[in-house]
Amino acid sequence: MLVRVVWLGLICLCAGACKDDPAPFIFEAVVVDGENANPAAGTDATTFRVGIQEGNRPTQELEYPITDGQFDAVLPFESFVDQTRIRVAIEGPSTDLVTAPSRFVPALTNGLMRVVTTAPRSCTRIGFNFMEAPRASFGMVQSGTFALLVGGAQPMQEQAEFLDVLEWESRLFDPNPVLSNLGPTRAASVDESQILVLPSDATAFIFDMGDPVNRIVSVDLHAGAGPRSALVSIPGGGVSIPEGGAMVIGGELGGEAQATVSLVEPDGVVTALQLSEPRSGPVATTLGTDVLVVGGDIVGTAEILRAGSSTGEPVASLTDGIREAAVLVGDGQARALLMGGTDGTGTIRQDTVRFDDCMQGCVAMPGPTWTTARLEVLQPAQSVLLVGGTDSRLVEEVRWSASAVEIGSLLELNGARAAAGGIVLESGAFIVGGGADGGSAQQDFEFCAPDRLAPL
Repeated sequence: MLVRVVWLGLICLCAGACKDDPAPFIFEAVVVDGENANPAAGTDATTFRVGIQEGNRPTQELEYPITDGQFDAVLPFESFVDQTRIRVAIEGPSTDLVTAPSRFVPALTNGLMRVVTTAPRSCTRIGFNFMEAPRASFGMVQSGTFALLVGGAQPMQEQAEFLDVLEWESRLFDPNPVLSNLGPTRAASVDESQILVLPSDATAFIFDMGDPVNRIVSVDLHAGAGPRSALVSIPGGGVSIPEGGAMVIGGELGGEAQATVSLVEPDGVVTALQLSEPRSGPVATTLGTDVLVVGGDIVGTAEILRAGSSTGEPVASLTDGIREAAVLVGDGQARALLMGGTDGTGTIRQDTVRFDDCMQGCVAMPGPTWTTARLEVLQPAQSVLLVGGTDSRLVEEVRWSASAVEIGSLLELNGARAAAGGIVLESGAFIVGGGADGGSAQQDFEFCAPDRLAPL
C-alpha cells in the first residue's frame, strides 16, 4: 500500500463569487520511493510531517503518526486556486526522508500528485519512469510544473518530450511535433511557457509549452549563432526586458568569431546587441538583469551587457588565457566564478577566476582551486550546482560568504553522468536526467535533496 495524502475542499470554478454552491474538489498526493513504493514500509518511521503554504496565507505545519509504515492524512485546504507549496518529511529514530515538489495551483492539475522522497544529502534513482529516448548533451528547462527535454537523442528517435514534475511521468506531446535530428542541444527560458532551443544540427526555434497549435516558432538569430555561442535566460521584471527573454551571445562563422548578440523576447522578437569584441565559445551568466560574458577569445577577457545598453562594457584587469568549455556560475546578483575548461594544450584547468562587485563595475581576481575540475558538467539554470561530469558522480556547489567564495561537496549521484540535463526546484531539491555513463546515453532520472530544503 502506498502512502497517500488527501486534501479536501470546495472550489469555485468561475472568475467571480459563486452564485451556486461551490464544487467539491479532492486533491490526492501519493508519496513514494524511487520504485513507486511506500517509502515508510519496512522502516522505523513514526511521524509524517507536511508543511503547506497557499498563496500568501500563513504556513500550516501538520503532523500525523505512522504505524507499521501506514498512516491516514486528510487535510483541509483553504483555496485550490492559489500558488501552493508543500514540504513532506517521514521521520523515525533512524529514518529521515524528505521531498518538496514544484509549486503548483491545485485547480490547474489533474487532482493527483506523486512525490518522490529521498534522504537529505542524497539522490534516489527513479525506477518507474524513463525518458522516451536516451539523451546526453540535451536541453532540460522547467516551465511551470513541467520540464521540456529536447535534443541530444540519436537520429530517428523522439527529439522532444516533457516531464510532468507533479505526476513524475514523461510523455510525448499531443500532438507530437515532428522535428528533424537536433543533435547536441541547449535551451533557455524566454518566459513562463516559451523556451528558446538552440540545436547544433538544426536552426533555432522557440518551443511553446502552453500552445499546442503553434508549438514551434522559428527564430532568426544573428549570423554565426550556434554551438560556439553562449546561451542564457534573462529574468523578466526589468525596465528594458519586462517579460524576460534569452540571449544568444557571439559565435563563429567561417572560422571567424562574432561580436553580435541576439536578444530573443517572447513570440520570437529578436533585437541585435553588440559585444565589445568578437567571441567564439564564451560562457555567460545573469547577474540581476545584466549579463556577464567571459572568454571565447585567446586573451580570456570579460565584459558585461548592461540592461538597456546595446554594447558590452569591458571588465578591466582580466587576462585569463584560453579556457575552452568552461563553466561560469553566478550568484544571481553581483558575483560569479569562472571554472574549469581546457587550456591550449587540452589540459583541464583547476584554477578559477572570481568576479565581485559587478552591479557597479566588476573586479576580477584569482579564485579558489577547483581540485575536482572536470568536463561536461551540468550547471542547471539559476543554480550554483555543479552536477556530474566526465566519469563523475559528484555534485558540488559554489558557496559565497561576505568576502569569500568556495567550492564545496554536496552529495553523489547513483551513477556517473556527463552532459546530463536537470532542473532545480524552489525548495533546493533537484532532478537530474540522462547524460552519458561510459559513453552511452542514459534514459533515467534521479531525484536529489540537499541537507535542508528551503522553508515555505
